[in-house]
Amino acid sequence: MVTKKQKQAIVDEALDRFDIAADAWEDVYQAALDDVAFVDEEDGQWDSSAKMARVNRPCLTFDKVSSAVDQVVGQQLQMLPGVKVRGAEEGDSDTAEIFEGLIRQIEQRGNRAYKTAFKFAVKGGWGCWMIDHDYIDDTSMDQEVIIREIKNPFSVLIDPIIQVQDLKDARFGFMFEDMEKDEFERLYPKAKSGLGEDFSSTGNLRSWVAEESIRVADYYRIVPEERRLVQLSTGEVVDYEDIEPIIDELNFKGITVGRERVVEGRKLERYKITGLEVLEEYECVGRYIPLIPLFGKTTNIDGSFYSRGIVRKAKDAQRMYNYSRSTQIEVTALQPKQPLMATPAMIKGHEERYRNLMTSNDPVLLFNFDNGQKPFREPPATPSPALLTESQIAADDIKATTGIYDASLGARSNETSGRAIRERQLQGNIANFEFIDELVSSITYTGEIMIDMIPKIYDTERQIRILGPDDAEEVKQVNKPVMDLQTGETVIINDLNRGHYDIKVTTGPSFSTRRTETAEQLGTLFGQNPQMAQLGADIYFKALDLVGADELVDRVRKQGIKAGIIEPNDDEKQQITQAQQMEQQMKQQAMQMEMAMKQAEIANEQAAAKEKESKTMLNTIKAQVEQMELAQAQQDMQAQQIAQQRLRQTLGLANAQRPTLI
Repeated sequence: MVTKKQKQAIVDEALDRFDIAADAWEDVYQAALDDVAFVDEEDGQWDSSAKMARVNRPCLTFDKVSSAVDQVVGQQLQMLPGVKVRGAEEGDSDTAEIFEGLIRQIEQRGNRAYKTAFKFAVKGGWGCWMIDHDYIDDTSMDQEVIIREIKNPFSVLIDPIIQVQDLKDARFGFMFEDMEKDEFERLYPKAKSGLGEDFSSTGNLRSWVAEESIRVADYYRIVPEERRLVQLSTGEVVDYEDIEPIIDELNFKGITVGRERVVEGRKLERYKITGLEVLEEYECVGRYIPLIPLFGKTTNIDGSFYSRGIVRKAKDAQRMYNYSRSTQIEVTALQPKQPLMATPAMIKGHEERYRNLMTSNDPVLLFNFDNGQKPFREPPATPSPALLTESQIAADDIKATTGIYDASLGARSNETSGRAIRERQLQGNIANFEFIDELVSSITYTGEIMIDMIPKIYDTERQIRILGPDDAEEVKQVNKPVMDLQTGETVIINDLNRGHYDIKVTTGPSFSTRRTETAEQLGTLFGQNPQMAQLGADIYFKALDLVGADELVDRVRKQGIKAGIIEPNDDEKQQITQAQQMEQQMKQQAMQMEMAMKQAEIANEQAAAKEKESKTMLNTIKAQVEQMELAQAQQDMQAQQIAQQRLRQTLGLANAQRPTLI
């Protein structure tokens, strides 16, 4: 828990760092703001001095720069870079795939953040997004990593050390806003809201404490933290703090601690502050400032850092184009308004008609002859060829400064062949490739932060949703403890807390674009060679965006596998094996049923024979009983004795003791 004295030290430190960062970024931010306003503001392409010089004259805007911006942004949205994760050690490849699928899913939800930052970078040379973590919803205890959009990148200040060093070296950062005092007092009723010292800033945020607003900032800082690294007898290098609770269990297993060293680590802290106090302290994880800057075309001139977008160098050409076109339209509009040349005597008595000549539709114009002469007009001024030439030159200058030519915009130009058009389009792509390269650098940094953050956020047994390269969703169980039947020890399946991973960012057409191109090329190939359709029909149907395409692919593959044309994949091999096992089981069950039926038939025959034998015996017994009863009735002792003896033999009692005759 931070003490009151420590909180005040944090505020003092934050205010000093804010001033340092504001001064360091002021020129970059102001130039970027001017560039963004030039493109997006109404009449932003006319500066105040030019408009004052053309009072009551047309100041029209014919925006050509915006189409260049849209071209670069739109092209990049079709080929958004993606993070690839590779295991740095043997055995990490499966977990690396889970990391990559999880990051892809996080990026898909945060694509808007990339888009907004890239648009600002292309316009003004400065954009930004944020990596955060929060609970999934109000009913869950699990958190998730989030890429948040920053709609106003000028409300972010980052340690200016990144102007000369790597992004990972940033020691602090701010994300701030000016909040109305009423809203501030509603959210923080116990916080201080009195007037305080003003602190200069840039953009639309001017002071920490103003008459009607208070600046509230999220202050991120990196604090040093000593860590004790140890190498176990297994060769694994771990933080001693992680194994200290289980050191006895490790020793019992024969795992001992070998070499060790103390290193200075990094710990991220986050506070919500005003210029007067700390409002909140947030729980956060990671080792890096999670504010990701995105630059445009950068350079360093005599120790000063510069970053610009596509607009800055084209502003003068665009202004000249607007001026030339506005003047052309002005001259053209004035042609039918050439004044009449007349003497006072010619219009005497008709002065009012002549004053309203430009607005009147009167078909009759009266005049007085003066020395035999009548009013006349001077020939209208002809459009200046210089203005037309100037407009064309300015339009070409805009293309040259932006690197975007007619072919890149899809318009017809001097190029006629397909190769020439592609070469000109490629020229535009190469001219603005630095924007893509900067985006790749920032996304690489984003991937490194997520690799550091994910094990700390996804640290319990849970199910997570990941995305494959084809955007197919899959649910994975991570950090699941299971018992190893051979060793009897508990092992963790898909343990996100173990392993080391490398980040690589690739760029290229999106999966949907590549799928469409694949379908077109395969369709052309199959049209030229129908026999090839048997070999690649499943791939062709998979590339088509059709309802029921997946079912059609399954049917085609089953036929191809059965015919021996298509090699089954692992899942299909497993399905085939399972089908064969099921078929074998069904055959065995059929044989068992057949044997059971035969045994039942034999049993039935035996039962029928036994039943017949039983009926015969019963009839015999009845006859013998009747003979014995008859002998008893006739009091024939000898016949009765004979009948009893026969009955005893029939019942299997032949050896039983004879009853004594009385």
